[in-house]
Amino acid sequence: MSTSQAEQPTVRVGAAVVGISPPAGTPLAGFAARTEPSTGVHDPLTVRALAVDDTCLITVDVCGLHEDTCTRIAHALPFVPERVAITATHTHAGPCVMPGRLGGHDPAILEEIVVACHEAAESAVAAQQPATLRYGESRGVDVARNRRHPERAVDPPVQVATFSDPAGQVLAWIVLYPCHPVVLGPENRLISGDYPAFTRNVLEERSPGSVALFLPGTAGDINSGHRADASYSLSGSAGRTMEQARKIGEHVAASVVETPLVPVFDSGKTSAARRTISLAMTSRDADSPAELGRKWEAEAVSADPGRRSLLNAWRQWAKDRSPEEDMSWRAPVSVFNWHGLTLVGLPGEPFLATTEAVASKVDGPVMVTGYTNGCPGYFPTADEYDFGGYEVEDAHRYYGMPAPFAPGSAEALVQAALELTGELQ
Repeated sequence: MSTSQAEQPTVRVGAAVVGISPPAGTPLAGFAARTEPSTGVHDPLTVRALAVDDTCLITVDVCGLHEDTCTRIAHALPFVPERVAITATHTHAGPCVMPGRLGGHDPAILEEIVVACHEAAESAVAAQQPATLRYGESRGVDVARNRRHPERAVDPPVQVATFSDPAGQVLAWIVLYPCHPVVLGPENRLISGDYPAFTRNVLEERSPGSVALFLPGTAGDINSGHRADASYSLSGSAGRTMEQARKIGEHVAASVVETPLVPVFDSGKTSAARRTISLAMTSRDADSPAELGRKWEAEAVSADPGRRSLLNAWRQWAKDRSPEEDMSWRAPVSVFNWHGLTLVGLPGEPFLATTEAVASKVDGPVMVTGYTNGCPGYFPTADEYDFGGYEVEDAHRYYGMPAPFAPGSAEALVQAALELTGELQ
């Protein structure tokens, strides 16, 4: 489009960052096989807030956030709660901050995150100024791999949205690349944002004073090239180093910088909608939790340390089960429309195909991310259940959920998202 900068419609935008440095000894989330806590901080974790008109997007450098925590944060901000979306970047090198899930939580660090979200949001509002919105996407990044089906080639795009001041200086970036931030394996004990931290650093150095937010997309079945069950053990993590995380992060940043951007035009305004739907869980176990617990206890006797840690987590899951448990979960689905750019926030870990199911039915540019407003586990597409595997059969135990989500859950999330986008367009 040839419309000049001065003629482009503007939004009011502000962004801010608040850093968090959990002390050495903090338990780390993301790997049930990890046996020891952190030894220090490689790069400070951050809370990042982007205020676009009367909506607010917040990203937090943790593996996941409980929906109750997200609700608490949203209700304390200077926004209508339904116009707030809080996304975990899903780094597996962050602290345990999910009550009852992913290794539990450190109350002090969780409280620090809650406070940081409030501070970042208020600072973002205070920094709001007129800005123009541009969007672009490009393929060929060649980092993402289908971790369940290595023989299937995938090439998800890196998506970029920028907000710039009248002089063309970038104030804020949104980068979405659907690939698990799990380059760093279970042997790593340094706090880090994983490869997205390096991506953000490059972009912020390119435009001093800007704030970059990273969204993990729908990366439930996508990582940089290893099976999920490789993380069951402390061995076999060759190549999953901080240096590799840096290389991947900087490579993604280079792809962002090379992506052509075009102005986003829409005669409407910023709008938002949210809906909560009920999703069922269905057990796939032939044995009862008690019977499974006894088997795992016996196996743990001779297991290696990583496997023993995993089995102990599963045994705790079995002990926590009750016949009266609620086998459903209330799933929040959020949609923002920023003058023509649609942002869809889904909870948990949806598979990559979820993005295509949404994007193929939405007019204009759309960014779809999981890990938003709560993270209860994986949402495989219905065709994946017959293949079994970690995401379908085992992950719910580390997540502290009664059972996997039933087939059709991912599709229900897609349907809710499409209905909401339809209301806003």
